[in-house]
Amino acid sequence: MDQSKQFKRKISIRLHPRLAEADKQGYCPLRLTARWHGQEIQENTGERVLPQHLGKNGQPEELWSAKMGRVQRNHDDSVALNGRLSDWERDILAAFNRLFDAAPFQKVEKAALLAELFPKAQAKAVASAAPKVSESPTFRQVLEEWKEQNRNLGKDSLRKYDQLATMMESWQPDLRPDQVTQKVAKEYQQHLLDLQKSDATIKVHFTGLRKCLEQLGLKADMPWLQYSAKNAPQLDLEIEEVRQLIAWKPTEEHLAEERDRWLFQLFSGRRYEDLEKFDKRERITLPLADGTSVPALLHAQGKTGNDAAVPLPPIAVRIGERWGWQFPARTWQQRGEWIKQVAQQAGLNREWDDRLITGGKVVHNWRPVHQVIGTHTARHTAGTLLKQAGNGNKALAKLVLGHAEEDVTDRYAKDKARLLAPAVLEAWQAILGEWYDKEPVG
Repeated sequence: MDQSKQFKRKISIRLHPRLAEADKQGYCPLRLTARWHGQEIQENTGERVLPQHLGKNGQPEELWSAKMGRVQRNHDDSVALNGRLSDWERDILAAFNRLFDAAPFQKVEKAALLAELFPKAQAKAVASAAPKVSESPTFRQVLEEWKEQNRNLGKDSLRKYDQLATMMESWQPDLRPDQVTQKVAKEYQQHLLDLQKSDATIKVHFTGLRKCLEQLGLKADMPWLQYSAKNAPQLDLEIEEVRQLIAWKPTEEHLAEERDRWLFQLFSGRRYEDLEKFDKRERITLPLADGTSVPALLHAQGKTGNDAAVPLPPIAVRIGERWGWQFPARTWQQRGEWIKQVAQQAGLNREWDDRLITGGKVVHNWRPVHQVIGTHTARHTAGTLLKQAGNGNKALAKLVLGHAEEDVTDRYAKDKARLLAPAVLEAWQAILGEWYDKEPVG
């Protein structure tokens, strides 16, 4: 190094989405680039961001600020996401300053900064000669093969392991499934904990690791590949909040569509992937023991495979008729944005602890309901409210949600529904009050 040259305490850090690697929903991996003293490092942050979406007027709305290197407030999980990005910048700046202070005005070498940033084991790996790249398949290749062989599963089941492949590509790009050892698994678990991933997410990743080994015909039942997760409570709307959604007057057509679709999921107990495959012929009339009959939907739950005949309250029938029993197909991301707008305009401002449990520790995150509500909140709400209104009778929620276990003495979904339909409808009447046989405000 030229000893006469003095280097400044200056480093630039930039975060930028990899637009060329966007997934089908538009989310892009986020790359970090740091430049100083003629040196440069690039690191995958493990985060994915949505650079823009369609706003209320149908025009593109920016969700990523290139100037700030952060997502905007209307991006999903903006507070937590921006906090993690700040941690990245803080750690790099602190490491650079420590090295600069140790040798003022001298050049900070790339290898030294990498060794300062990452754990000792990783620093040694960087400093050592590069290992031979394995010819065995990557995590993504193995999981894509598994998805192809199991394409009968629901969309959510097929895509939930994609995050494992993406994380592995940024964490250890050369690592292959057949190289996973107990030491590797422990390091990966710590990596996810360092990123403050939830225990539920870590459990999904470790399930994905086991599926990769099983797909390759390798042993996968080792205790160190198990991860026990304690899930944080899921949001359930209260009775008055459901009525607020029904009474809210939509300001735009797409919001009216999403409000009605969400309510239809609430009353029918359907997952969205089941609603997408809805066939009008699944509408049936269910005769009851007293000689009366009620409208119902007959279908097989895509995730559980259980048959369900769900009696519909009159308001659900009115919603179905309003949309010709066929809602327009929408992406999960579109629906998530729209239902949050609906909830905000409907005044769902109750504070909810959208807590994160990571490593068994609880990180509290109080937010208004309209920032937390999602498409799946409808099913959670249905289960909770039906149990409440049914005086703790779990059979009502099990019927509507399709959770009931198959009984060899009761082969047909209609038999179960005939017995429970009156109680289900009574529960909905107690929940909805005057809205039970009305149509949501249009």
